[in-house]
Amino acid sequence: MPMPRSPAETPPAGLAPLAVLPVFLALDGKRAIVAGDGPGAAWKARLLAACGARVEVFATDPSPDLLAAPTEIPAGVITLWSRAWRAEDFDEAVIAVGAFDEAAAAARFAAAARHAGVPANLVDRPDLGVFQFGAIVNRSPLVIGIATGGAAPALSQAVRSRLEGMLPAGLARWAAAARDWRGRVGRTIADF
Repeated sequence: MPMPRSPAETPPAGLAPLAVLPVFLALDGKRAIVAGDGPGAAWKARLLAACGARVEVFATDPSPDLLAAPTEIPAGVITLWSRAWRAEDFDEAVIAVGAFDEAAAAARFAAAARHAGVPANLVDRPDLGVFQFGAIVNRSPLVIGIATGGAAPALSQAVRSRLEGMLPAGLARWAAAARDWRGRVGRTIADF
């Protein structure tokens, strides 16, 4: 006689080692700095500004992409300074990104960020920074980050692409509604 089956939740297996810690930073209204001249600096400045940050970019020879960045953001603000970064530029910054072609310039920026106590990312130099940017699926306020700890960026992009196709754009409206109705939803659906 077959035993009846009923659904049951599987308890978590416990904490396994993590290559990186997935952290989501609330940057709205906070100061972020970016240093560098090229497309990597422009993309990171746009990304930080899209989170509502007040981004200050320090570039001695800004690329056309970087010059256009302040006009191409949905939120936040980008201010472009036509000069090299200075140690005092880290004051009151909550996050820093450096995009340098030269390894020595990247290392100096990383050291200054550490000295100022500001977490830094160095584009294409994960060994110098304290955090990495993963692939992002944006259905804000639902945001999904995907990372491989630098081991396989192409894999994280493939997973991102797959998730982008699976999750409808309208999911953003559902997530916003859930945020707005959080108390009511929490009481109504106590155990999702």
